[in-house]
Amino acid sequence: MKRFLDDIEALVAETIEMGDLASEMIEKSVQAIVDGDIDLADEVIHDFARIDRYDQDIEDAAIRILTIYQPTAVDTRTVATILKSITYLERIGKYSVNIATATKYLSEKPMFEPVHLIQPVGEVAVRMVKLVTKAFEEKTADGLDKIAEMDDYLDRTMREDLIRIIDFINENEQSADVCTYYISVIKYLERVGDHACKMAEKVCFMVTGMRAHIE
Repeated sequence: MKRFLDDIEALVAETIEMGDLASEMIEKSVQAIVDGDIDLADEVIHDFARIDRYDQDIEDAAIRILTIYQPTAVDTRTVATILKSITYLERIGKYSVNIATATKYLSEKPMFEPVHLIQPVGEVAVRMVKLVTKAFEEKTADGLDKIAEMDDYLDRTMREDLIRIIDFINENEQSADVCTYYISVIKYLERVGDHACKMAEKVCFMVTGMRAHIE
């Protein structure tokens, strides 16, 4: 029994570490593109190997636990939540790398005014990932209703920002290439929010045993 509890505790701890790393990566990637910081972008790209390793190691450990111990309902929900959550966190890591890669491409390009639209959206996306990781760590569904509100903000703001950027391109044709990347980055951040919502649903299920729909 002690070995089982130790294995579950280690699995949860690794998942929290992966969540912290994913939120750090998305935060760094947003700052990198806003500041044009290539070194920070390189850090994000380098960090993806760690995210990938967490994904594989946690999945292997989770399958081992399910196979060997055949846990009861609560622990099964925890393992199932972890298996889903690492997929969402790995995708968040990929979006971070996409943003970092865009930063490197844009490093020799001029910045245009719509770049300032990225920071507010990015800050909300980062808060969402941090909030759901903390909820998983503390095994609570309290506060996860805020995730839905923040996701509504991302959806609404993305639509508004895309219109602003397209209008800017129409008035500044030379900005088209750069601003197309800004559009992609804002879309990536909106998807980060979607994955945070999906993870929040799984955390709610883990804690309460009830299915939740958060978006």
